Amino acid sequence: MSNKKKVLLVGAGNIAKTHAAALREIPGVELYGVFDVNAATAQGLAKEFGAGRVFNSIDEAAASDADTVHVLTPPDFHLSSAMPFVAAGKTVLLEKPVGVSTAECEQLREAANHAGAVIGVNQNLVFNPAYVQLKEAIASGRLGKPRYLDYVYEVPLRQLAARQFGHWMFRKPLNILLEQAVHPLSQVLDLAGSVRELSVLAEDPVEISPGVGLHNACQVSLRCERMPAHMRFHVGAEFTVCRMTVVCDDGVAVADMFANQFHTLERTAYMEPVDAWLSARATGRQVKSQGFSVLRDYVMATAKLKPRSDAFYLGMKGSLRAFYQELQSQGKPRIDLDFGAELVSVCEQMAAAFKPLPARATPVAEPAPTGDLVVVLGGTGFIGSHTVAALLGQGHRVRVMARGVSNLQPVFYRPGVEIVRGDVKNKADLERAIAGAPYVINLAHGGGGANFEAIRAAMVDSAVMVAEVCRAAGVQRMVHVGSIASLFLGDAGETITGATPPDPRPETRADYARAKALADQALMDIHQKTGFPIVLMRPGLVVGAGTSPFHSGLGFFNNDQYCVGWNGGENPLPWVLVGDCASAIVAGVTAPAAPGRAYNLVGDVRPSARQYLADLSRTIGRPLKFVPSSPTGLWLVEMGKWLIKRVTGRAVARPFKRDLMSRGLLANIDCSNAKQDLGWQPVGDAATFHRQAMAVHAGEGSA
Repeated sequence: MSNKKKVLLVGAGNIAKTHAAALREIPGVELYGVFDVNAATAQGLAKEFGAGRVFNSIDEAAASDADTVHVLTPPDFHLSSAMPFVAAGKTVLLEKPVGVSTAECEQLREAANHAGAVIGVNQNLVFNPAYVQLKEAIASGRLGKPRYLDYVYEVPLRQLAARQFGHWMFRKPLNILLEQAVHPLSQVLDLAGSVRELSVLAEDPVEISPGVGLHNACQVSLRCERMPAHMRFHVGAEFTVCRMTVVCDDGVAVADMFANQFHTLERTAYMEPVDAWLSARATGRQVKSQGFSVLRDYVMATAKLKPRSDAFYLGMKGSLRAFYQELQSQGKPRIDLDFGAELVSVCEQMAAAFKPLPARATPVAEPAPTGDLVVVLGGTGFIGSHTVAALLGQGHRVRVMARGVSNLQPVFYRPGVEIVRGDVKNKADLERAIAGAPYVINLAHGGGGANFEAIRAAMVDSAVMVAEVCRAAGVQRMVHVGSIASLFLGDAGETITGATPPDPRPETRADYARAKALADQALMDIHQKTGFPIVLMRPGLVVGAGTSPFHSGLGFFNNDQYCVGWNGGENPLPWVLVGDCASAIVAGVTAPAAPGRAYNLVGDVRPSARQYLADLSRTIGRPLKFVPSSPTGLWLVEMGKWLIKRVTGRAVARPFKRDLMSRGLLANIDCSNAKQDLGWQPVGDAATFHRQAMAVHAGEGSA
């Protein structure tokens, strides 16, 4: 019989995989079971990491003989997810934040005291390798007594850039702090001690939805138990800085959590000019050495010559290891409920200083449209918001189905718009959303997945199911919005028309393009076999207000400043303004000649990658750089990575040069059938294109 601690994971999302992987490297523990409200997700995680049990309910899981439970559900479900296990007297590790209010923390404390349960919090940044080095250097005394701590936390935020404002962190001002600010604050409290007093200088909020403000930037000064501290907090930044600086009597310690580097500034025995040179040289050696170590560890981990060693994973593993070691040695973790609850309290005090949005004038009521009902599936995104506006402009009533229905753009609150929650992969949701509508526009791509089979199920199968549900419901026409990615566009001598079929060799394409090609072909097959009226729309590179100007059609961005092109960047690219894209989609709803046809939506202004990026750089005032490359060179690099992964036993899809050629978008795209059948007139004036594609982003804040 194993003497290892039995660990149960509650929640099987992305963070659960990191927990499961880290548990494999921690002695004395084993992954015992998994519970998630999505049984298939739980079973997949259990199979991947060898968990013996998958539980059907949280009560069944709480009644099991698991020793420790990791609660990995979204923050607003932490309390309800943890309580059954706390009441059962188990040891519980909660992902940060421990709760969404001090009241929730008190409920957990009372329940734990009553049942004798132990509660810890996973604050992984406290175990970041660079921070650990900083802490050890200060504890050694070689820098003298610490006097002041300064923290700059400037980070991008994927959900903010993608305008996914329905995410929990955007629902009220406190949430962004609980989701993000607890990371740097955990290190501040760990090193400087408990907060005695704080003051906040908050920047003005950004309105992300009518009446909803996002407070994404502030400065906070803290008088802590062991030293004063100051923190700059900004999410949605363009340049990542996650750096702590501690000023001591005899030196300065600096930890860069993002770059995973630690260095010091110290004195020598020599006169000031010599000391300045020697000190700078010593600091430079530290930075150079640690920078090389990061690169070396990445290469060796990729080649499976050493375990995964990026800063995020090492911090997670360090946090979990410390949790179990401290349980064994002292019966409770150092980063416990009290520590987590103080972080929640500090965030609440910070949020109290946030200014509300200024009052807005009551809009003049507008009459509701009375035209035909059009259902827009997945319509709350970038193209969807413009499509809904265009439908309203044509007098249509609109019903929008989406998974997230909070913090939407103003257009979704206009008369004539009905919002329903639903998932395009759920047949019952589709039937409910489509009921009574003569027209359906499908903008939902279905989502991604861990492998192509999962992506196919999400993107291809969902598109087919939408068509089948529409046909069964008697829908008069369905407009499916795909992408020119479904076509092969790598031949500069070829002209692509609406009649050009999807890529006949989809297996040589990356997963997204492959799924798009298969979805287009499947829908055309349905039309040909059943006569059900389907219209395919294949937008090009869609740009405009409401999305990032850093389009992946230019190349790939390791960061926002440098774009590595898919080729030399000289060929015209198939841009289309989002307003033009929306007008074509709406025209496709009723155009007599449209059923059974495909339309490529590309505008008449087509700057090359080099031209676009140079113009964008001048317009937004940032030093953007285009780095030319060749498909052959990119393919050789990808093949090298693929070979290393295959040699080390990982089953990954082989990269194809043909896919990289297609990403270069060399082919000429003819949109004459869209102009003829739909009466489509995309913008043909370069100045108008510049204004709507680029100038709209000039002066934007980071939100």
